Amino acid sequence: MESQHFRPIGHLADHELRTSLQRRISSRQLECLWWVQFGKSATDIGAILGISPRTVENHLFRACEVLGVKTRIQAVIRLRSVGLLGDEAP
Repeated sequence: MESQHFRPIGHLADHELRTSLQRRISSRQLECLWWVQFGKSATDIGAILGISPRTVENHLFRACEVLGVKTRIQAVIRLRSVGLLGDEAP
């Protein structure tokens, strides 16, 4: 017999991870990674956002640190997997 209070452990972990990442990643970091998923370079993203490519690189580096990954593609995959990054602009 199944309990009415049953919660899948995987789902709970995903929710906790999402909440934790939401608190730790900045909106500018999310914005930069949103453009990365469409193949934009730091130079492209900088031009779009009106900031220098160096600043974009800094945002991406910090985002990777927060997410515990080494590459910007891994960062995009991690954020998409927890639902913090999608096709809609952040």
